[in-house]
Amino acid sequence: MELGTLTLPKSYWRKLAAELESRLAGQESLFAADATIVEAADTAMKHYHFVQTKAQEKQQRHEQRELVTVDLQSVSSSEHRSLGPELVAHAFWERLELNQILQDCGLSAKQQALAQAVVIGRLVAPSSDLASWNWLRNQTALVELLPVDLSNICKNAVYEIADILLAQKDRIEKALRNQEALLFPSQTTLFLYDLTNTYFGGQCKNNTLAKRGKSKEQRADRPLVTLALVVDQRGFPIFSRIYGGNQSEPQTLPEILEHFHIPEEPHLFAQEQPTIVMDRGIATKETIQLLKSCGYPYLVVERRAVEKEYVQEFEQVKTTFEPICHDSTSGTVYVKKLPWENGSRVLCLSTGREQKEQAIDALKEERFLQDLGRLQASVAKGNIQLAEKVGERVSRLKERYPSIASHYDIVLQLDDSRKKVTTVTYSMKESRAKRHTLTGCYVIETSHRDLAATDIWRLYTTLTQVEEAFRSIKTDLGMRPVYHQQKRRTEGHLFISVLAYHLLICIEKTLIEQDDQRRWSTVCKALSTHQRSTIIITDDQDQIHHIRVSSTPESAHQEIYRLLNVKDPLKRKHKVVAKRL
Repeated sequence: MELGTLTLPKSYWRKLAAELESRLAGQESLFAADATIVEAADTAMKHYHFVQTKAQEKQQRHEQRELVTVDLQSVSSSEHRSLGPELVAHAFWERLELNQILQDCGLSAKQQALAQAVVIGRLVAPSSDLASWNWLRNQTALVELLPVDLSNICKNAVYEIADILLAQKDRIEKALRNQEALLFPSQTTLFLYDLTNTYFGGQCKNNTLAKRGKSKEQRADRPLVTLALVVDQRGFPIFSRIYGGNQSEPQTLPEILEHFHIPEEPHLFAQEQPTIVMDRGIATKETIQLLKSCGYPYLVVERRAVEKEYVQEFEQVKTTFEPICHDSTSGTVYVKKLPWENGSRVLCLSTGREQKEQAIDALKEERFLQDLGRLQASVAKGNIQLAEKVGERVSRLKERYPSIASHYDIVLQLDDSRKKVTTVTYSMKESRAKRHTLTGCYVIETSHRDLAATDIWRLYTTLTQVEEAFRSIKTDLGMRPVYHQQKRRTEGHLFISVLAYHLLICIEKTLIEQDDQRRWSTVCKALSTHQRSTIIITDDQDQIHHIRVSSTPESAHQEIYRLLNVKDPLKRKHKVVAKRL
């Protein structure tokens, strides 16, 4: 045995030799209790096994090698295809047992393979369905990982598989939730619910989902479609739903409550019903009452400005509230718990939010006063004097700056005829000081009475998980824009993005378990240089050899594959294709 550098004292060598001899013979050692001997033996055996393994690999290579004389000047390569991201996505597709889930839904082997291709395409190269078809044919090695040959698939099949998956949406989402609960065990205590919308790439006049509404991406120039999503406290999807772009958010809650999917394995969930956490866009008095009547625990910030009821309490934040040191974005958060009906209310002030809102308010107020000053100057110069016209200008100012204009009294001084405006004056209301006091303030209402104020606030901040899900679906998974002209195809497009998100969240959570905080987009970019190619060589008999082979993973690739426990299942393929004339 090659022991390498031996630091053990010479007086221990005989004992070490006996220990190694015992291990090689498969016998128990007399010196196992001596930690120094055991440590030195472990190191020696590790080196021994490494040398043995390398020797066996070398012998195997010699036995399997094919030796031919080749013309080095003839070496070239072609058909380079992306492999790295696809290996990871394919591995997690199999861990989620999606083929079995789709088989249980009645999909054939070819449909299962096509579904995998389309969903992984959305994850690896997010784009339109047409672009996914081109990617599948010309850019990816994914087709080599599939059990069914899809190399010559027509583009209509890409659209049709989305329709097939959409028809099984509820069964697929429920099965995925159960499988994710098995892979990533956790007692689910929260359901986080929110909605987002995105815009269409055209007018979509025949698409009943394409509606004008308030765009969360500031795209008021385009019709919209809305995605509702429920996730747990770690970001794993529970249920999704698709609505028109003008959907009222509070009106979606009754239907969502009917479709909550609890895993069939009850031990995977907390014994009590999960608490429903919602953004203030959904939390009206009516929706809160609905949660109460259905017996759901809840935690919300109500849509109306409840903080106005607690001005006196917020004036004493620094002396009566409990501080929570958060982060550089939120700054310090101050909280105070108060009893409310059968639950609690927690008054919150975020210094980070306060600074942000004050900056926004200051900018709006500055622009409002500038526009108001320009109107005063126009009236003074006589450029505009008719009371009707001046009133219209004032109304437009109030529409443009509603949050600021409501705190100012604007008075129009009229001449004796009561038809012309002579001057425009304004004054600040007392409510402006009240607004300043409440800047950065909000009130969390919950059915929980026993939780501390800090615990309630931390539960509410988990809503960032659903916001993060929306960011991934929109940015990383090609949800926007939507180009489909039909309702069914639009729903299919969005559902494909949701399925891709299931893969994405599983990949990212696996990395987090390994203390790696990288996002999927970073991992995908790092793996993009791991490819599969065809090497072309000509031998001394003028035979042309094609060798299909995966490139050797670089150190960055190997590290990611190690963390995710992913291996390349593709074998080297060799064939003689022709003879050079």
